[in-house]
Amino acid sequence: MNLKELKKLISNCLNLQNTNEEQTIMRKVHFLPWVGKNYLKGIDGRKVMALGESHYCGRPEDDTTEITNDVILCYLDSANEFEGWMNTYTKFIKALSGEEISRESSALWWNKILFYNYVQVPMSGPRVAPIAQEFRNSDDAFFEVLEQFQPDCIIAWGKRLYDNLPHLGTAGEDVIAPDGAAIETWNYTLRTGHIVQVLPITHPSAGFATDYWGQIIQTFIKR
Repeated sequence: MNLKELKKLISNCLNLQNTNEEQTIMRKVHFLPWVGKNYLKGIDGRKVMALGESHYCGRPEDDTTEITNDVILCYLDSANEFEGWMNTYTKFIKALSGEEISRESSALWWNKILFYNYVQVPMSGPRVAPIAQEFRNSDDAFFEVLEQFQPDCIIAWGKRLYDNLPHLGTAGEDVIAPDGAAIETWNYTLRTGHIVQVLPITHPSAGFATDYWGQIIQTFIKR
């Protein structure tokens, strides 16, 4: 990819700041999702949603509806200095794509997915875990996002998040890992009858085995 093509990719991503203006109003959602411009085309024809747990807002002014989009745009803009937290996003896209990918070239893949953080109130610190009631207070917003965007599959970042998702669905078919381990999945059935499959992965930060989870994610999406 040459410099001209890379600048065009970043420009396209920056144009997505207006995406949420075209969305149906979601009354229960505070932190609006990132919606890639090619989300509806999906990956191998499947609409993919990456699901994080929560946002940390160090300053009151950071607590805005656009914080999720701002975080992704900040990550994609190579003019911004690379910071440690960005490794999480690079590792996830490497696993999702199955490719050796850079921060800059990952724009292609971020444009293919939807990214949403579950808990709809900010955390007071970077390592502060949401309490049970904060998860439950965010359930309606989660289903509002699912009903609007109708993802085919969700990749949930971390066991704690997965364990705190609503138990309204049914157990899905296990995904078999490269080492033979069975990774459980969960299904939600929407009002349209559409089934959304959920895969839990290790949080893509420290200790995340990119190749291992990449094989699992790609098997999950393609089945």
